[in-house]
Amino acid sequence: MTDINKELFKRYRPQKKLEIIESLSAKELMNVTEPTIIRIMNEVGNNHFQSKRNKALSVNSERRRSNCWNSTFEGVNFYKGKLYVDLYLQYENTDTNLSEEWRNFFRPGDYQGHYQTDDWMGNPQTYYFTYTEIQKVRCIKSILQEYVYRKYPNKLN
Repeated sequence: MTDINKELFKRYRPQKKLEIIESLSAKELMNVTEPTIIRIMNEVGNNHFQSKRNKALSVNSERRRSNCWNSTFEGVNFYKGKLYVDLYLQYENTDTNLSEEWRNFFRPGDYQGHYQTDDWMGNPQTYYFTYTEIQKVRCIKSILQEYVYRKYPNKLN
């Protein structure tokens, strides 16, 4: 069993790192820890929210994953010491970005989120979206791939 939390930062060729990421099982990918994601954010994340400590990492559109229905995983934010998942939700006439805390989103089991807003007549509307374990694994894989592509842009072409 490969510990991606250590293997990702070893001195391997970028192609080798991508091969390791592709070969990981779902269980191994779900073992990615918050300190690993924070390190990724510090190395390749963009300064965001007018502070050097707050970072944002948007996943390239080629590597973005969705729940195959109404929501897309867009990236990760590190704000005031906490990790957040950035999600894009599209429903009927509602297009919005949502942030969910990392721990809540990647808790074992399916993630069921909701968004509340008013319709054009002022009636409250609730929109739901779900991410299964497999879809969450694909989201983590896209973060790891984005790290490698951003860290070594010249060596992968």
